[in-house]
Amino acid sequence: DAMKSVDPIFSTQYTALALTHNFEGSPHIDRQNVGPFYGLALGEFDDGTGGIMVECSARVVAVVNTKNRLGKVDGRYPHWV
Repeated sequence: DAMKSVDPIFSTQYTALALTHNFEGSPHIDRQNVGPFYGLALGEFDDGTGGIMVECSARVVAVVNTKNRLGKVDGRYPHWV
């Protein structure tokens, strides 16, 4: 229901769900992805942390706030948490 309330079309199309705990990732590209994904960070941690960083260009990085909310990211671009 959470996904359906945010993106009704995507909620009928996604085929995988990944759960992690205390995960810290390095920059990578999801070569298997055919489209975007949603991230959600839950827990007790400082505001401004727990998001997904996406490389928009060689000098620009977008920070997608996923603390207690769903954030849509295209994993075909370099990203990390």
